[in-house]
Amino acid sequence: MLPRAAASLVAACLVVSCATSPDTPSSQPDGRSPAAGDVGIERVVLQAYRAIGDRHLYEPNFRNLSVEAYRGFASSDSMLILEASDTSLTVKRDGKEIVSRPAPPDPTDGRAWGSALTELMAGSIDASPALQQVDRQMLIRQAMTATTKQLDRNSRYADPDEARDNRFQRDGGGGVGITVERTEDKKILIRAVQEGAPAAKAGIQIGDQILAIDSDSMIDRPLSDVVAKLRGSVGAPVTMTVLRASTGAELALPMKRSRIVPTTVVYERRGDVALIHLTGFNTATTENLRAALDKAKADIGTDLTGIIIDMRSNRGGLLDQAQSVSEVFIADGMIFSTNGRHPDSKRTYRSSNGRPATGQLPIVVLMNGGSASAAEIVAAALQDRGRAVVIGTTSYGKGTVQTVVRLANEGELILTWSRLQAPSGYTWNELGVLPNICTSKVGDASKLGVASVDSNHNSLMRWHALRNPTPQEVTDLRKICPPGEAAPEADVDLAVRLLRDRALYAHAVQSATFQAAARP
Repeated sequence: MLPRAAASLVAACLVVSCATSPDTPSSQPDGRSPAAGDVGIERVVLQAYRAIGDRHLYEPNFRNLSVEAYRGFASSDSMLILEASDTSLTVKRDGKEIVSRPAPPDPTDGRAWGSALTELMAGSIDASPALQQVDRQMLIRQAMTATTKQLDRNSRYADPDEARDNRFQRDGGGGVGITVERTEDKKILIRAVQEGAPAAKAGIQIGDQILAIDSDSMIDRPLSDVVAKLRGSVGAPVTMTVLRASTGAELALPMKRSRIVPTTVVYERRGDVALIHLTGFNTATTENLRAALDKAKADIGTDLTGIIIDMRSNRGGLLDQAQSVSEVFIADGMIFSTNGRHPDSKRTYRSSNGRPATGQLPIVVLMNGGSASAAEIVAAALQDRGRAVVIGTTSYGKGTVQTVVRLANEGELILTWSRLQAPSGYTWNELGVLPNICTSKVGDASKLGVASVDSNHNSLMRWHALRNPTPQEVTDLRKICPPGEAAPEADVDLAVRLLRDRALYAHAVQSATFQAAARP
């Protein structure tokens, strides 16, 4: 089950690992922790500070982090003021000192600063009626959000509800296999039904309006409530009452939840071309991609001219899936590398797939300004290795990897811990992946030719030659093919036209193939 609003939740991070602290409370089958609401702020802060000190891409300044974390934590009480000097930390409320302690001398000592911060927080709660009225999870969120804002644009905190949804999008869980949306008139409609899932077997149809779940009315309920009611333990029964617009009938349809992994791969035939929509990267993406390719081969047969991989507005997902998806198309050699402060973050990812599933079929990748993270890994690797032509606009520019730390309160700390590099050695962080053919310049498939294919050649050479571009260089380069959020049909038309012209396709690949393509 994936509401539109939830689709972006997993997208913010390219996940390399999901680490769980030994003191993290165990979860119930539905992913909820019975003690999450009772977990103290101290445990969460200390766990978070240990993780930041150990894993973040840059060595953190815990002095600055702690000051901002306290200000976020205390934002519900305007009378609380933190006075921080080189030697002391003092909290005053309404001008009266309520807690003071020495400031740790080393700004890189996360444990010392975490202990100091939690002492300030505990003293502030004791002295502040306003903070005592605030839910503990809200105080944790305020503190952790303020902390992660000081790290980098991709590190963040997810509270327990968001974290549960993140885990569902990454790994799946108990559900019924539908996508729901809330209309302008506040109806909850079913937008998609996953093939073979409990909802499909029970007879649920696209367009059905959800009226109730287990006799509990869903009229005027938030979308999050509907999603939460439909998820649960695998094998547990649930009954959905729906209104079917085509007949006007109300239907009560019982089913049992099964393990659901949200669908991220959809195959569509376009004559002699296979169009594969890749919307994210979760645990089932590569498996489903291979199945889609098999279906396309069986459907189109020997007439299959080429493949379009549509990753427009694909915000990313799991790192291992970015690697295995790339291996579907790349036979041997480097796919990408990572480099960070932690020793485990320094890795080179290579393909040893002697016989890729697609053989040497021509491939076009579609990208736009909403394509990020794992989508950029795949696009950059296929472009650099001469395995695909990229069409669209400049991508988002998220060339970093995040590690996910599951906190004691069942929330998640998502930390940037390494940078990504394409086979040619450039990093697209902030910069993005530049398409071979920019659709803001070539919008009409009938006008596609050698000149339009070559128009970005010099820009691509400069793009890939940069190793540490300045902010101004990034700004200037991104103006070459400005990132756009649209996904026009014209992009698909251009891709089909290019795939059917083998000579033009070969020229486009040759024009953008860099030294990485020749690497063993």
